Amino acid sequence: MKNVLVHLLKMVILIAVLLLVGIVVNKIDVYRSQNFKFPFPDQLVFLYPLIPSLSGLVIGVDALLRERGRRGRWTFNTYRLIFLALPALLFCVYPYMPWGMSWLPKDTVYLVLTSAIINPISGVLFGYFVITSFEKRDNEGGVGAMKH
Repeated sequence: MKNVLVHLLKMVILIAVLLLVGIVVNKIDVYRSQNFKFPFPDQLVFLYPLIPSLSGLVIGVDALLRERGRRGRWTFNTYRLIFLALPALLFCVYPYMPWGMSWLPKDTVYLVLTSAIINPISGVLFGYFVITSFEKRDNEGGVGAMKH
């Protein structure tokens, strides 16, 4: 019964965060459509696509809590950050980058990077990959191995 309540609480928190993120993004979009600008300085416009990352962080908390129960010392998986989180970040903030990315092809890659669906999804993935980059290693160097 305790497990059911814990999972129910996690679900309620996740839904609350998703609703909050949705409301914030909607409010910013309404403001932009009425005033033709962001409600924050132009230098911070790249933070807008990172709002969905909060959802990814909340989704990844469960994995982080499981890692907490394992033996070993905390480490940071830089490979996960470089090969998963950074590409997700690029997909997330590409349309809002203040500098040009003329070296990218302007065909399929460009369409994917500027897609209205891809940007929030990659923001969620970015948050998830960042929080799950924290892991425990046992004394022999294996990732998250439990000893009995």
